[in-house]
Amino acid sequence: MLEPLPIHFNEAAHRYQWQPTGEWLAHSVTQIKGASMADSQRAALDRTKHIWEPRGKTVHSALEAHLLGLGPVGLGPVGLEPLGLGPVGLGLEYGEWIEPLLNHPFWDQVDPVAVEYRLCDLANSIGGSCDCLLLEKSSGRYLLCDLKTQSSLKAGCYSTDCQMGGYLSMFCQHHPAIEISECITIWSRPGKTFVTRANPDKCLETWGACLADFQANHLEVF
Repeated sequence: MLEPLPIHFNEAAHRYQWQPTGEWLAHSVTQIKGASMADSQRAALDRTKHIWEPRGKTVHSALEAHLLGLGPVGLGPVGLEPLGLGPVGLGLEYGEWIEPLLNHPFWDQVDPVAVEYRLCDLANSIGGSCDCLLLEKSSGRYLLCDLKTQSSLKAGCYSTDCQMGGYLSMFCQHHPAIEISECITIWSRPGKTFVTRANPDKCLETWGACLADFQANHLEVF
């Protein structure tokens, strides 16, 4: 497992601090990729936040515990509590997402190298957290992964290239010896989990364009 970087994350404020200097980073990857979002889309997200936020936190925490070998424990809707992932408890609120996610054969093919890993780009004052970096057992390749939860089996996929490129650029800065071969998105839906793959160079290119647009057109707003 990679040693954590000296970064403190204030979850309530969603702010990152570089501990060696005490600097609070001005921006996050999430903020930058969402800066050009249409007002109508932002309003829709705000209206449904009470639905997707607790689901996302719970499912992410279940995966984190699974990858760290901590067992079926995570952040439930009211704090740290058992998630009820056994045969009896799978009918709990988010069991439809968690069971197929943790039982997906993808996890048998990889070993975790970093989980909920804090990253930063000090030159641009940006922080972020990647869900996991994995080592593919058969090939020895490194895979950068992000988990997305969706409310419906019929939900459409969307591009995660900008976000993945942001994390990838930070890994390149802090761990240049690690060559990441693929960017993986894990899609968690009720009753189904599947994987999509993206080219790292394309993700870096998309992030570069997104960051340039943010600095040119949105920096003063934030």
